[in-house]
Amino acid sequence: MLVSLRYLCTAFWLRPTIHSRLVRPNKPSPQAVPRIVRSEIINPKLLAPEQRAALTAALYAVHCEIFDGVEPAAFARYVVESPAELTSIQVHRNEHDAIVGYFALHVFEREFNGEPVAIFRAEAGSLRAYRGRNVNAPLGLQLGLRYMLQHPGRRVYYLGSLVHPSSYSAFLKFFGDVWPRASAPTPPALLSLMDDLATSFGLERVVPHNPLLRHVGWRTRETEAERAYWAQCDKPAGRFFVDANPGYQQGHGLVTMVQLSFGSLLHMARTLGRAQVRKPMQLAYRLMRQTPLGARLVRPRIMAYLREALLFAHLPAATLQTLAAAATLSKHAAGRHLFRHGEPGHDLLLLVRGAAYALATEADGTERIIDQLSSGAAFGEMAVLTGEHRTATVRTASSCTVLRIPRRALLPVLAADAQLHRSLWLHFAARRLDELVHHLGSYEHLGQPERRQWLAQGTLHELHPADELTLEASQCLLTLTGVVELGEAAGVRLVQGAAWLELTAALQLTARSAAKVMVLPAVAALAQA
Repeated sequence: MLVSLRYLCTAFWLRPTIHSRLVRPNKPSPQAVPRIVRSEIINPKLLAPEQRAALTAALYAVHCEIFDGVEPAAFARYVVESPAELTSIQVHRNEHDAIVGYFALHVFEREFNGEPVAIFRAEAGSLRAYRGRNVNAPLGLQLGLRYMLQHPGRRVYYLGSLVHPSSYSAFLKFFGDVWPRASAPTPPALLSLMDDLATSFGLERVVPHNPLLRHVGWRTRETEAERAYWAQCDKPAGRFFVDANPGYQQGHGLVTMVQLSFGSLLHMARTLGRAQVRKPMQLAYRLMRQTPLGARLVRPRIMAYLREALLFAHLPAATLQTLAAAATLSKHAAGRHLFRHGEPGHDLLLLVRGAAYALATEADGTERIIDQLSSGAAFGEMAVLTGEHRTATVRTASSCTVLRIPRRALLPVLAADAQLHRSLWLHFAARRLDELVHHLGSYEHLGQPERRQWLAQGTLHELHPADELTLEASQCLLTLTGVVELGEAAGVRLVQGAAWLELTAALQLTARSAAKVMVLPAVAALAQA
């Protein structure tokens, strides 16, 4: 018998009087790109008590969609009722005038070793659809510059206790001189200052021997895909943070310091300026690529990107040239849709640079992250391999460079190259496995890396009509495409399309059309491997 059956398409008992009907999902109506249309700066010290309470409640409601682990009273003390000498809160709103993010910047004036110093601290949070757009950095630059002009000669520091690798990565992008960092040990005198400052703000050490790990309590709400992304992140800043603060998911913070100077603020301004300058340049570049001359000029760069991609690195130069001649290169700002669920799919996409979310649309219209893609990731293979419409929405999480390879150019290469053919189908199988088992209780202990390891133990079978396959008890079957017949004691079952089955008895599988299936060992075998 089959202990369970999970499928995306049609499965039915074979009876002469029963007909099957394939129901395709409706194409969702296009959604506008989420945008911040208005930002306001508030000085909470100028508000009446009831106004501060209303502001706190509104910001805390947004905060709770982003973070966990902080009670309303603690949030108020951190953000709105801060004892800092200066506090500015920037509130971001969307086109519906709903608050979608905030940035609170505080200036604490202290004295160390008989010398006045200023300590900048901040709290920030944005809903996922509005991240990656550098909306808070201009205010930080403006207030930092203003304070330093008003207090010439005063030492100014930014001190954070960062609870997520994305925050540390942003600091390293804007300020090259960040402590701690992977490229050099933190100088003892600076380490002592960071320790003293963190303690003065009431941040307790996580472990006695490490002065940079502190209890903060703010835990970023992350999906399984996001956690897997950062656990496997190959970006130096993200890798360093995860190694330095392995308990960040429990609310541990990494004490991080930047000494602010006119030089460091100039570096920040240049970084912001480059992003602004790139916009018209990207438009001109996009128009240039549409000309025959522009297409030829960009081809060597596309060739280089294909060589760097694990999926294509083994291909001979002539094949890469064929793909490069057909491929197109494009750049996208954060928050842009690369494709939407239900759309026709005509190309494979390669994320050359940046990060993106793969999203599933729930029955109530909300979006759930099913994967987070990083530089080097290939996606969109389901539509390329099967011709079906897109099964997910992909939206950029940061500015991205994307390479699109048309299906018409890729299919002949797949037919001629067994390694690429197998790699792409295993990529396909990994996504199907995630879709079908992530919500099942018997597999909830398996994260994405463990599911990938499990899949690697399986065998991919490419079946022709009438091919047979004997399946053993305790094995698992992942059908990918085609129609297969399963013979068991209770009768014959036809399964069409993607399905997941756990077997408790041996059975015979017969292909009724060209089909691709994977046979996996029982999940218990994963722990023994």
